[in-house]
Amino acid sequence: MAQTQTKNKISLRACLSIACAMLLLGLIAGCASKAPTSPPPGATYATKVKPASGKAAAIIRTARLMIGAPYKWGGESPGTGFDCSGLIWFSYRQHGINLPRISWQQFGAGYAIRRSDLRPGDLIFHKVDKTGKSLHVGIVTDKGTFVHSPSSGKRVMESSLNTPYWREHYLGARRVL
Repeated sequence: MAQTQTKNKISLRACLSIACAMLLLGLIAGCASKAPTSPPPGATYATKVKPASGKAAAIIRTARLMIGAPYKWGGESPGTGFDCSGLIWFSYRQHGINLPRISWQQFGAGYAIRRSDLRPGDLIFHKVDKTGKSLHVGIVTDKGTFVHSPSSGKRVMESSLNTPYWREHYLGARRVL
């Protein structure tokens, strides 16, 4: 009887551990939830990006200072690390601009722009999972790149907007400045 109770306790612990691990993986899988519709076929990124000026330049500088900070789901500070939307929230907040904290809410901030009209300081959004439910956000720079906090195990980085991966996963862009 005691041996059966011990096996049941171990089995219950194993089930709880697996359930917790699955929940954690689901939370880490992306930055947000539902993604809106895709851009029209054939849309391209701006090939010539104007130099950043004013607030956009300051926000980009702040985001670039965070390059190398660890990815942390739910993170929103240099001390803890950043998820993608936390980096955006932090970078803009340092310059007096209050944005929503979550990427799908940030997708509703400002106004929509075509990717051919991208300017430094614009927010750029990508669908990053096969179901299209996870939204990834970054800040467009003045070099045809964007600063973002990519995913678990990685660090804040600057990536080209013109790599096949980011071109294929483009969702939309918003201007908040």
